[in-house]
Order: sequence, then C-alpha cells, then structure tokens
Amino acid sequence: MKVLKDNKRLPADGHAYLRLADQIKQEILDGTYKPGDRIPTETALVKSSGLSSLTVRQALGVLVEEDILERFIGRGTFVKELNWQKASFHIDGLLLRIDPENTRIRIIRSEVRHASEDMARKLGLALGDAVIYIKKIITSAQAGVFLIQEGHLKPDLKRPVMEAELEATYLNGLFTGSGNGLIKRADLLLSPVIIDQTDAELLSLTEISPGFRLDYTFFDAESSPLAVGFFLTPQNMLTLNASIGIKGCSKSREN
Repeated sequence: MKVLKDNKRLPADGHAYLRLADQIKQEILDGTYKPGDRIPTETALVKSSGLSSLTVRQALGVLVEEDILERFIGRGTFVKELNWQKASFHIDGLLLRIDPENTRIRIIRSEVRHASEDMARKLGLALGDAVIYIKKIITSAQAGVFLIQEGHLKPDLKRPVMEAELEATYLNGLFTGSGNGLIKRADLLLSPVIIDQTDAELLSLTEISPGFRLDYTFFDAESSPLAVGFFLTPQNMLTLNASIGIKGCSKSREN
C-alpha cells in the first residue's frame, strides 16, 4: 500500500492539513486508492508527510466531512463508495440572470391574511392567525420580468424577518450565495408546471406556457419556519447541472 505518492513531505504551515487532504484526494482521483480501499494509518501518514499527528487527523477529518473517507473503529479509514443518490445541483440559469447591481424587485401585492389550515401547519401557527402575503416580480435589463415570487411569512414586528423578506434578502441569498443570518436552513422542491394566464402576462409570455416552480420553506436558528412560498420562472430561464463524486483539489489550497 502506498503512503503518499513519491513519499512527498509537506511544509508544516497553517494550511498543511489542507495540503495533505488534497494530496490524499489526488491519489484517490489518480486511482492509487479505489473505493473500498483502506488508506494508510495516521502513524504511517505522520511518517511519510513529516507532519504532526494532530495535522494528519485534521486532514483526514476534512475528507470525512467531504464524504470521501469513512472511519471504522478498530478497522481503519477507507475510501467511500460513490453514492449516486447524493448530488450537488446548481441553479445556473437563474444565477446568470440575478445580478445584484442590475436586478430589480417590485412588490405587486401585499396584505394580511388569515392562515388557512395548510398555511398554519406549515408556519407553526394556529388556524386563522394573521400571516403576511407578498407577491413580487423580479426583472433584469437583459431578460425583463423573469421571475415571480409568492410567499407567506409570520408577522413578527419584533424581529427583522419582515424587513428582510420585503427587501428580498431571501431571494438574493438563495440565488447569489450571499446567505442570510436569519436563516438556518431551507427546504426546496423544484417541479415542472404550466404557468397560468395571469402569471404568463406578468412574465411577458404570449400564452400559457411551461415553466418551473421552486417551492421553499425557510427556517430560523431555532428551526422554526419563517416563510413559505415559491418562485415561478419560464422553462428557458432555468437550467440545472449536478456533480457527483470527488471534486478536484482546490487551487486556493495550493497557494
């Protein structure tokens, strides 16, 4: 069993554990270690890399977190089998169109409503409690109106959630990756739909057309639902790609 290709010793700096993680990852990509293979022990890696036990343990921890390696007490650390059910999807079509400098968001309707049974269940409210309904259109100079958002949120004036929703912070965070401190996680569901006449007119479509609907539920730090709703866009505005398996080494780690 090989212990670091060419017995390469790594510099002991603040990024040494990342460099070692990338070295092991590269050897997996090169086929030195295959799915199901046991990689060298921590002791062997310490000897071959010239790094400390703590640094080696950190490197292996990175690869375990990335779902590349798995540890078994008393047996060792092994390269994981590829799980085809796990994939990282990217919403490229919308990402290309949402530019914070040139994207405009306009609220076309907002009102207080009484929570229906379904909405009360989704937001953790009592039947008939007040909820805020908002409908927006999102435009860009290149595409015109390309996205509709409808949503309901809890009317809590003591928290900045309403302001964040009104300013479409959720939208920016979801599609630009900027994040939002109010949101702990989001559940998303993408479905093909037929856009009805009313929404087709808002999207400047000449007739009822196929599109995509992205349903969302946003949760706060206490895992309580903050807002539920959906985004609606024509089918030509949304493309998805997915990557499965081990990604190449990060250039930032090599610098």
